[in-house]
Amino acid sequence: MALNMKSLTQALAKTAAVIEKHVQSTVQEVTGPKPLQDYELVEQIGSGGPALAWKLYSGRPRNKAEHAHNPEVCVWVLDKKLLSETRQRIGITKAAEDAFLEVVRADAGQMLKLRHPGVLRVVQALDESKTAMAMVTEPIFAAVANVLGNLENVSKTPKELRGLELGLLEIKHGLLQLTETLSFLHNNAQLVHRAISPESVFITSSGSWKFGGFGFAATVEQTAAEAGAGASFLYPEYDVDEVVMPLQPPLNYTAPELTRSNGNPGSCSDIFSLGCLIYHLLSREPLVLCKNNLRAYKAKVQYLASASFSKIPPELVHDLKRMLSPAELSRPTASEFTGSPFFREDTRLRALRFLDHMLERDNIQKSDFLKALSGMWTEFDPRVLRYKVLPPLCLELRNVVMLPMVLPMVLTIAESQEKADFESSTLPALLPVLSSATGESLLLLVKHAALLINKVTSEHLSTSVVPMLVRAYDDPDARMQEEVLKRTIGIAKQIDYQILKQSILPRIHGLALKTTIAAVRVNALLCLGELVPRLDKNSFKEVLQTLQRCTAVDHSAPTLMCTLGVADASYKQFGVEFAAEHLLPLLTPLLTAQQLNLQQFTKYMQFVKEILREIEEKRGLKDGEAAKEGISMNGGPASTKGNSWDADYWSSGVSKTQAISSATKSEQVAAIFSSATTTPAESSIFSSTTKPEKPVSPDFSTPNARPLNERTPTPTISGGMPLDWEWPPKAGTGTVGASTTQSFSSGAPDVSSSFGDDFDPFADWPPRNSSGNAVYGVASSLSSSSSISSISINNNKNHNNNGIATKLDDFFSSPGQSQPPLKLAPPPPPAASSGMRGRGRSSHSLRGGIGANSRASLKQQQDLLQ
Repeated sequence: MALNMKSLTQALAKTAAVIEKHVQSTVQEVTGPKPLQDYELVEQIGSGGPALAWKLYSGRPRNKAEHAHNPEVCVWVLDKKLLSETRQRIGITKAAEDAFLEVVRADAGQMLKLRHPGVLRVVQALDESKTAMAMVTEPIFAAVANVLGNLENVSKTPKELRGLELGLLEIKHGLLQLTETLSFLHNNAQLVHRAISPESVFITSSGSWKFGGFGFAATVEQTAAEAGAGASFLYPEYDVDEVVMPLQPPLNYTAPELTRSNGNPGSCSDIFSLGCLIYHLLSREPLVLCKNNLRAYKAKVQYLASASFSKIPPELVHDLKRMLSPAELSRPTASEFTGSPFFREDTRLRALRFLDHMLERDNIQKSDFLKALSGMWTEFDPRVLRYKVLPPLCLELRNVVMLPMVLPMVLTIAESQEKADFESSTLPALLPVLSSATGESLLLLVKHAALLINKVTSEHLSTSVVPMLVRAYDDPDARMQEEVLKRTIGIAKQIDYQILKQSILPRIHGLALKTTIAAVRVNALLCLGELVPRLDKNSFKEVLQTLQRCTAVDHSAPTLMCTLGVADASYKQFGVEFAAEHLLPLLTPLLTAQQLNLQQFTKYMQFVKEILREIEEKRGLKDGEAAKEGISMNGGPASTKGNSWDADYWSSGVSKTQAISSATKSEQVAAIFSSATTTPAESSIFSSTTKPEKPVSPDFSTPNARPLNERTPTPTISGGMPLDWEWPPKAGTGTVGASTTQSFSSGAPDVSSSFGDDFDPFADWPPRNSSGNAVYGVASSLSSSSSISSISINNNKNHNNNGIATKLDDFFSSPGQSQPPLKLAPPPPPAASSGMRGRGRSSHSLRGGIGANSRASLKQQQDLLQ
């Protein structure tokens, strides 16, 4: 038997087709319909279709190529398995379920055929498996039924629908779009919808109102053939609370002729349904609420002519009553209804209509319209601005001629948008403008820089917004430079640090140094001051260089005050050490600038003093820590105990013998360790430590008493050489004439710690009073067996005439004064003191003691004062 290759080939092809069908069926059972494979479901946005059986999801294509054409879509999903379970629960037959699924298929097929702006655009046709049906359309906001509060078959209410109420202008515009679409269906497509209701009308993501739900649609010829042949749809004469799988349009919106056996249905039936929808939208309640009960429906329809339309705008009442007339021929056509005063007399609606067809107008018409719109757009509510005004304006951004007029409106509307909404709708139209704008358009974008930075992602910030700002910095127009600097002050904290350092900061330095316009330089310096908290020390040193170069050539008051502002910001940022090292050298020369008025000069001085005060406070803290160790920085002994400085000094290789030898060679050292009252036990330098006596103030009331604020003549040693002791000036403790008995322990003299590291030879000078007279004792142990008695020094008139009387403050300045240390002599030696302080007192020689009959002549006193 010969092998018939043709028959074999055909058999194999049939087998392959059967296998492919089974494979596809198996895949669909596992993965679902093809739309669910090609698109990713994001979240449910609503429901729609007959009895709201369709679940509507926002979706994104999985294929990158498809993503370029349809980045956002709406995926319609109908769960057949859930539908079957519901049917079994309420007792509906399988035939009724199949009939309902046929209505759904007819709806999807009719939408796929119709190509009109007022009909939902199908992206991917209906596909189904055993458990589900799915199709893809253009992105949808929600069905009108969802907007009116019917959220049947919605698992979770979207946040956009919570508390949403449509404004009258948006309703007007949507109804006008539906009326125009209906006119197209009746006159061009020769189609009667027959199921117009909130469930079959959808609002797209762009704000357009479009028809869906064509499952009950019929051609004009079919409806004419059905006239007089019985009712088009059969309804029960009892209440039906739940309509799960409807096989007829919702009775609340159905024309009476479709329910009568002798009716004359046609395009006029859609006008009646549209009138019921209009009433529901404007009054927020259905006109005919009959729970799908035909008897209740007929009773209410009879009284529509006398119904009250108090919630309806007056200009619409007449036309609405005509649309709801029981007589089919009394109703207006769709084209006639578009000329209703309800639409025609609203100027705002006319503006929205112009925007709908704006691309068809020439530039002169657009210009005139935008001039009128500039004073009108504030009357629009946010949803109208977002969905009706903004989209056509964004399309006009591509028109270079109209850009200066369109851009301000786009940016103003964008301020009310959320970030996600801005990125999805407005930013794509703005990106080309950001990269190419010049002149007034660039200036306007710079003014709205904060808006752009707040609403764009970091990627768009670095690729689009920052380059736009850089172009503004480089623009030679002074207005542009001043504006971009002002805006940078406000957005400095929002710009990434690397972008700021690499792209923005160098241009600010350039504008501050190169410009010849004071306003630009001032704003540049203000901008630098605002950026200080974000800079490190190395970057701020560049700012200091810019300030130095600016103030070197410009001493105007605005520049100097801006410099002070930058300095203040850096002082707060980097601290007092940095301020002392870098800011004081910058600001101090500017204090002599004559351009500063009194108030400005005061601010400069206050800032400089603030830095110096903080430095003093920090040193004061250290001094306080030093005081704990026994060193007082305010004058006078800090403690009655021997301090570590004394011990360190005397233990650093200075022996007792050397100390005594040094004292015998210099009578000043002997005076340092003198005491007004010296006991034999205390005559030795290296005696045991004793507590000082209570200080006694000298008595200046007696004629012979001499105040300490009189200058002591500068002493000299026997060779006539002035003493070379270096003495740091410190303030006294406030107790004058106090005397203490100094003692030493472990070979170390208890030197007063009033002056830090330098001991004070005047700490115990003069000695306290004795026997009611101002007596100053000088006691020194010059040998192991000799002691010097106290010497009474009388402050007589002769001495006052020949001496130079000045205050002791000339020698001891307070620590608060910023004077350099003075070199002061120690107290006068005994020989000199004998001649200055009194008469009739005996003194010994320098080595062997003070002679009793030795007196200093007046000439010697004058020599000592020189």
